[in-house]
Amino acid sequence: MAYKDETWFTMKRFGGKHLPVLPYILICGAVVLRLGSIRPYNLIPVFSCLLFFAAARPLREFVWPLSALVSVDIVLTVHQYGYSLTAGHAVTWIWYLGVMFLGAAMLGNSISTGRVLGSSLLASVSFFAVSNFTVWAEWGMYPKTWGGLGSCYLAALPFFRNSIISEAVCSLAIFAIVRHSEWLVRKSSLRLIPADSREVEEWSNPKAFRTKVLAAM
Repeated sequence: MAYKDETWFTMKRFGGKHLPVLPYILICGAVVLRLGSIRPYNLIPVFSCLLFFAAARPLREFVWPLSALVSVDIVLTVHQYGYSLTAGHAVTWIWYLGVMFLGAAMLGNSISTGRVLGSSLLASVSFFAVSNFTVWAEWGMYPKTWGGLGSCYLAALPFFRNSIISEAVCSLAIFAIVRHSEWLVRKSSLRLIPADSREVEEWSNPKAFRTKVLAAM
């Protein structure tokens, strides 16, 4: 019995019904890592957690991870590093929200390896481009020339390499683990179905399966 990825692996239906806490746990984990004393350079998969949250939870809950990450940025910037908040921080916060909308758009209804990897790469690349442009425009570290802009991007490449790898790997790992968890739940449920061929065929249909499982909950 074969199942097509695009047909039955729908994270918003699965994650929202069966894993309401996991997206919040991942966000809390990202927050703790950012506040911890050991923070590897751009290895904390913040965007991976945001993409999964957006795929699993409704839009009205986006305020909670956004508030948590904004609060962390304020604490680290003002209290730990002793800097003032700038427009660059607002760009970062807007990008947090933008990544969640990206996750909702690309992963809210249909999830596949390509969609997960594509959304992760798009989030990382776009943030790299916008955040470093903001650094070049806002700070006096580089001359306001094309050469200075290029130097700014070149200096950020090591951090970008770490970020894009960690985000891609963690995104694929998170969604793969949840996908196989759903597969195990489905397989266990099918074992309890009577062997009548008509009923088995009905239960193997994704829509019928979800309807019967939700009705039994």
